Amino acid sequence: MAIHHSNVNFRKLIKDLADMYNYPIPEVILVELVANALDARATIVDINYDIENSVLVVSDNGEGMNEKQFKEYHDFAAELKIRGNSIGFAGLGAKISFNCASMVSTETKSQYFSGASVWYLNDKNELVWEERPVTDKIKNGGTRVEVKFNENNLRPFNDEREIKKILIKHYFPLFDEDFLDFYEKIGKYQKNLRFFINGLEVKKFNFKEIFNMSKFETFSLEYRGKKYGIGMLGITEKDFALGEECIGIGLCVYGKVVKYDFFQQFIGEISSKILGFVEVPVLIKHLNTSKSDFIKGKHLATEFNKYYEPIRLKFKEWLDKTGIKSIESKRNEDAVKLEMEIKKIIKEFPELDGLFNASNKSTVNVKNKNGNIEVKRINGGDTTFAIGSGEKGEDESPFIEPGSDQVHSFVKSKDGPERATPVTRKRQSGLRISFCEEKGKEDLAWIEGNIIILNLGHKSYRKMKSSYQAQKLHHIFSIAVCLERKLKEDGIIQNDRKFVDEFMSKWGS
Repeated sequence: MAIHHSNVNFRKLIKDLADMYNYPIPEVILVELVANALDARATIVDINYDIENSVLVVSDNGEGMNEKQFKEYHDFAAELKIRGNSIGFAGLGAKISFNCASMVSTETKSQYFSGASVWYLNDKNELVWEERPVTDKIKNGGTRVEVKFNENNLRPFNDEREIKKILIKHYFPLFDEDFLDFYEKIGKYQKNLRFFINGLEVKKFNFKEIFNMSKFETFSLEYRGKKYGIGMLGITEKDFALGEECIGIGLCVYGKVVKYDFFQQFIGEISSKILGFVEVPVLIKHLNTSKSDFIKGKHLATEFNKYYEPIRLKFKEWLDKTGIKSIESKRNEDAVKLEMEIKKIIKEFPELDGLFNASNKSTVNVKNKNGNIEVKRINGGDTTFAIGSGEKGEDESPFIEPGSDQVHSFVKSKDGPERATPVTRKRQSGLRISFCEEKGKEDLAWIEGNIIILNLGHKSYRKMKSSYQAQKLHHIFSIAVCLERKLKEDGIIQNDRKFVDEFMSKWGS
């Protein structure tokens, strides 16, 4: 009988890897290559970006790869992560590069091994790599990865400033002097860890001073008398000091900002000025592959909460001390079921499109399969950082004000603007529903960001407790009321429109 080989669709596999992330592919590549350099215990991470030729090079002076690691680096079958050891995954950044790159060149030098390769997709969509002679680009040891972006992805980064913003956004603690002290004490990174972009060093800063913070507080986290993390938080002088997606407490592992969290506390307009970072190395065991959240399955939940709960309590204590009134909400299985039901109804109302952090639609000119230019509506999102100078100037601050561009990397051709880079993507979190109990509040429900909070302390709800169906009806009606209020306040619908009636009718059908 004939023997057949299973085919591997590398393009699909590479795309699936990239889809794990909630930010643009060039940004993913940079973040992952830096993570690999940090895992290699580098003290220098050197980033070079050739804007004219669309080439990104990330070099480090770390330990380099041994022969086994070098082969696994090119192997899709290699385990992506040995959980609990590192923030970088077996060449993931280089593999994801092939969503928008034509070639990746790698050179590495360790104590007993030197190797070099060039990696590319051939005409059969097979990802292949060839060994190449070792050059003298690495002097004493380390790894150098060069990504050549393809012709459809010209200018993956606008300039060095954008690269700098990405570095600080994802690795904020590695640029703060106090956090670097902590990393040196636990033996993770040296305090003289340095980053360079096109030959210029990215300067260190002091978290409190750079944002002129008030109510600033530092704290340590301990378990059974042993310190396992540190944190800093306060109120920034301006709204969205690091961008609209970077507010609240940034939970970090080995210097990588994993996610921002308000710990189910809703605190109104001042939330845009609250910023903090907590480094908890032990949570490396819970880190997911894209480093954008933590794994909290049944077998990990107890251990995760052992370290997470003290952070939540520290944040609540700080809110109380600063006099910031908060409302604590809870999510449960009922909330998830309601979300699914409400999302179906929302699809029937174009007015609600985009209200809950759904991706923005932008009009761009793109090439179709025949090479002709056509207009399309595509998903986009606000950029975290604007393109241009900040108020304080480049030399005084590494940050600039958040912008509102949605799709901004274009090249001109005789046919008009043509999309040149992946569209900036916002986290596609969508509608969320939570419950709270505010007996003194007359609102049935209200909206905080992308979350509808249902008030279980409302007098009318307390009369519905005896019946599950009555409770559900009450929740749906409350949601309709708060959505109508929001749409009218924002001027999206006319004041005389009976939106609640329409919403309940859609639900009934």
